Amino acid sequence: MLAKHIVKQGLLLRNAGALSRASYHGSGVKVTMNDLPVPQGDWKENHTRQNSKYNAVLAAGIAALVGTIALVKSTGIIDLNYSPPESTD
Repeated sequence: MLAKHIVKQGLLLRNAGALSRASYHGSGVKVTMNDLPVPQGDWKENHTRQNSKYNAVLAAGIAALVGTIALVKSTGIIDLNYSPPESTD
């Protein structure tokens, strides 16, 4: 369905010029390895800081999951089907 719409509207033909221009490099500045950023500072300090932030996000996610499951279980919104039903009606 989507392919028929694309062909019908001629979207591929209209965008062909833009797609071919995307690979044109022109006379821009040549990028070299010297243009890459140089690492600075102690890697272990940066790793520890980033890891503590990621651990806080993980703890918040786990707390949100546990809180959501507890809320849904206590309000009865979802029956988790721990046991067979009492009746088949």
